[in-house]
Amino acid sequence: MKYQPQHDQIDPEPKGSSLELEFDFDETDESEIPDDAYVIGRNGHPITGPDAVASSDSKPLVPHRWAKPLAFVSVALFVVLTVWNLGRVAQGPPLPPKPTAFQSKQALYMGVMKIDAYRRVHGVVPETLAQAGIAGSDAYEFKYVSPTRYVLSFRNRGLKVEYDSIEPKERFFGSPKDMLTMGDAR
Repeated sequence: MKYQPQHDQIDPEPKGSSLELEFDFDETDESEIPDDAYVIGRNGHPITGPDAVASSDSKPLVPHRWAKPLAFVSVALFVVLTVWNLGRVAQGPPLPPKPTAFQSKQALYMGVMKIDAYRRVHGVVPETLAQAGIAGSDAYEFKYVSPTRYVLSFRNRGLKVEYDSIEPKERFFGSPKDMLTMGDAR
């Protein structure tokens, strides 16, 4: 075969002929073949030396005895894990744990603190939770009673805690230090 530079490979047609291809097979001496060269014989079996002849009775490569059982176990494990993962996806995310009574009381306390902050700035109780900065919460229920009185309740999965503003906060909630203790699950 002739040597063809790389830039000539852009146009596969040789110059000067339309569809005729010329092949020149160079005769090589056996002295040019390296000693560790492989010659591929019949059925793709390698022959180690250049003088050797391919034989059709050569043994095919035999995999180890553990290869097939390992493949079956791997496929079975893949199928089981895929089914398990698809089941987990279909279930959806797990529900968060049910809050304790103290955690519900803490959440109510935070709502009361926001309403009291609004009352200190504006002088009156807000008429809605959105005015106090508690927007879009289904857990809180707010009842406007008068410009100085309100009732706020917090409900989370059945557990309901209610605070009426006529009762002092310290008597209902305890000290602010105890209410704002983070991570306490009494």
